[in-house]
Amino acid sequence: MATSFTSVSFAPSPKSASWCFLLLEHLDEFAMLAWYLVADGKLVEDTFARTIVKLDMTAFESSMPTLTYSQARDVLITQSIAVLSDARREEDENQFFQPSSTGSLPDLPRLAFILRLIIRSSETEVAKFLGVSPSEVQGLVMDEIDRLSSVPPLSVSAVCYDA
Repeated sequence: MATSFTSVSFAPSPKSASWCFLLLEHLDEFAMLAWYLVADGKLVEDTFARTIVKLDMTAFESSMPTLTYSQARDVLITQSIAVLSDARREEDENQFFQPSSTGSLPDLPRLAFILRLIIRSSETEVAKFLGVSPSEVQGLVMDEIDRLSSVPPLSVSAVCYDA
C-alpha cells in the first residue's frame, strides 16, 4: 500500500514532547501493537503520526503514569483501526466494485481476534474499539478462529519434490 496519511498537519507543542517521550519509552510495545493491527510498515508510520496528533490534543498527566500509558495505548489502537479502515476504503475505491457493506471495516473478525486473544483486551474494550456490541465480539473472534482453522498450514500446501 503506497498510500500515506501522514499529511496530517502537526505543530509540535510542549504536550506532544511529553507524549513523544512516552511513546519512545514504550516504542517496542507500541510498534508491535500497531503492527499486529495494521500489518503494514507504512500504515504503522501513519498510525504513529495520527496518534501523536491526537495525543497532542490530550492533557498529559505526568503524576498518573498508568493513566497516560493507557490513554496512549487506546489512542494508538483507535488510530490503527482508523488508518486500516481508510486504507481499505481507498483500496475499494481504486478497484471497480463497491464493498458489500458500505463503510464497514472488512477486518472485524481479524481485529477482534487480535485485540481479544493476542493483545488481551476485554470484550468491552474490543467492542468500544470496533464499534460493535460486547455480545458481537465473541462471535467475531469465533469467526476468525474458524477461518484460521480452515486454512491449511504452509507445510501442507507447499509441494516438495526430491530430485
